[in-house]
Amino acid sequence: MSHVLRSSLAISRCSSIAELATPALNTLWGLACANPREQPLVALDRQVLYSRICVRDPYFALQEVMESARGELTARVPVEMEPGAEASPISAAEVGRHLAILGSCAVSRVNPQEGQHYYLARRARVERLHEGPLPRAPGLLWGQAKAEFKERRTASAFTLLSSAEGQPLFSMNVDFNVLSAAAFQRLFQGARQELRREPRAERAPRDAGPVDFLSLRQNPHREPPPLRDLVREGECLRGTLGPVGPELCKGHFALYPVLPVAVVMSGLSGLAGTLLRQWLGNDSARYLVKSGNVRAESLAYAGETVRFDAHRLGGEGREHHFDCWASVGTRVVGTMELTLTALER
Repeated sequence: MSHVLRSSLAISRCSSIAELATPALNTLWGLACANPREQPLVALDRQVLYSRICVRDPYFALQEVMESARGELTARVPVEMEPGAEASPISAAEVGRHLAILGSCAVSRVNPQEGQHYYLARRARVERLHEGPLPRAPGLLWGQAKAEFKERRTASAFTLLSSAEGQPLFSMNVDFNVLSAAAFQRLFQGARQELRREPRAERAPRDAGPVDFLSLRQNPHREPPPLRDLVREGECLRGTLGPVGPELCKGHFALYPVLPVAVVMSGLSGLAGTLLRQWLGNDSARYLVKSGNVRAESLAYAGETVRFDAHRLGGEGREHHFDCWASVGTRVVGTMELTLTALER
């Protein structure tokens, strides 16, 4: 199975990336990185974006989204999840979440069709640009994206994440399938759930003490997915998640709760990191994500149980290569080809 998954992950960088590059992205070709704060920007209200894309908070966490030209966006990016064993300002999985959302926002600005659309990430490549290790980012980062619409139902975005000072940290190229709201609802009507079927609890009396609004509005995306039943067999490690509750799908998508691709990839990268530490015999070892090729094959719905597998293929020096996949029964949900750099042997 591993060989088949590896062959399915072959992703070549599209020839138009250089053409997509804005001056702010030219650092990837050895040129100076323009400071996004110095560009003429127009603010995009979150409700304007919500009218075009189909993710919501808390999954959507971008702040101060700005447009410098049609389909060219910048945003402030929070770090909501502890990087854990990754010696980086932000975990690669969280990078994927925020940059994919920013990329979908950029694509929505060049979509020739008006109205709300679903932007389903189908494949992506993430690359670390910083030399590590670096501490967790203390504040907001800078995200940038430039998008192009290729055909009626496919689009791409090239994105960059930088530190508050402008140091490039990660790049990600992501391809989307684009579906109108009507088309999505026809295709995925079996996933629809009326999440407010049960009546709301009555309000507490005035003298019941302070209301814990934080617990009422818990953000599941601040924590990695809670994998259980970890089992290691040689160079392989597997675990399960689920049955997936609708709370793990908050903000993705309303009335159609499906597990976000970024959550799936967070589980896979975390599992690979655990396998690396076990292989090294050092439970406190730290590492960096060098690169990851991701392919979304299908969706995992609320109520399903997802199996996660990570397979160490080998390594050279401090670099270790992994094949990872998530599945529901015989249905593959997503695959990842991952390279980790161990900081301790």
